[in-house]
Amino acid sequence: MSALRVAVVGLGWVGTHRHLPLLRATPDVQVVGVIDHSVARVEQARAAFRVPRGAAADDPSGVPWLDEVDAVTIATPPSTHDVLARAYLLAGKDVLLEKPMALEVGAARELAELATSRGRVLAVVHNFQFARSTLRLRRLLAAGKLGEVRALWGAQLSNPQRRLPDWYESLPLGLFYDESPHFFYLVRSLLGAQPVLDVAHRVPSPEGRRTPASITLLMRAGSVPVQIAMNFESPVSEWHIALIGSERMAVLDIFRDALVVIPNDHQHLGRNVLATTAHAITTHLVSVAGSGVRTLAGRLAYGNDVVIARFVEACRTRVPPKDISAGDGLDVVRLQHAVLDRVRPDPS
Repeated sequence: MSALRVAVVGLGWVGTHRHLPLLRATPDVQVVGVIDHSVARVEQARAAFRVPRGAAADDPSGVPWLDEVDAVTIATPPSTHDVLARAYLLAGKDVLLEKPMALEVGAARELAELATSRGRVLAVVHNFQFARSTLRLRRLLAAGKLGEVRALWGAQLSNPQRRLPDWYESLPLGLFYDESPHFFYLVRSLLGAQPVLDVAHRVPSPEGRRTPASITLLMRAGSVPVQIAMNFESPVSEWHIALIGSERMAVLDIFRDALVVIPNDHQHLGRNVLATTAHAITTHLVSVAGSGVRTLAGRLAYGNDVVIARFVEACRTRVPPKDISAGDGLDVVRLQHAVLDRVRPDPS
């Protein structure tokens, strides 16, 4: 079978640090070109990744070698996702699209319908559900190692001084809209049910930014209560999900791709507390060390490698890719807008 010919659209950090390296490492994939509105970015990416073709273009009409491409991956800002995905689908290309799929539910639905009507593959980058630590947690859940799942807690602390794209304040609720998809698809993946929103509370930014100071969500996924707290005014950046079972609690450290499983502390006596503390510290350090080694070796992919492999397989089989299909992306956008409808931020 001939190699799948792919072009990368958008050459910012995600395009050059995730899409291009992982596509080049995927068997039976040929990266034939790179596309960006910036000539300098195109030339830099071509040289760095030894890509034969390049185009400084805003849409498919500006890519003279487009007939050499079977599929594109789109790593541009969210405000462009809908327009670019639509244009490349209409040009007859399969599309892997960064999250969030679109800025409006109607636009996301139309993209999914267009892909179906044109017989094209449309997939969305919902990567952390395939990270090493998440896959290990899913295996523990499947084996019943946590006991009965009682609750899921999610917490994000975001330091406004960390490396952030310059476009995020233009989105609905700013950084919330860009980063909340990760929580929503992780809840779906871990609990096997689409979350239903019960309560959404927003604390506005003290500086009047679109990104709020914090967002707190109460949801249900099946019979399991879910609480998500996102704070965007923190001096540190952390991202964790805790699954609380009747026998054990598992904590995903998403930024570090680490998993800590904490046993039942029973009567919560001094010796129980010391034992669970020692266990948590030791397992976290070991897990972080493993991620550090993979980072130094260039092999910490945070599940993006699985996303690309599933997309490539879908392009070959014409079967929608499991867990990253257009329908999965649409479900996440629907939940994002359920939050937007509840908090009703002041127009700006």
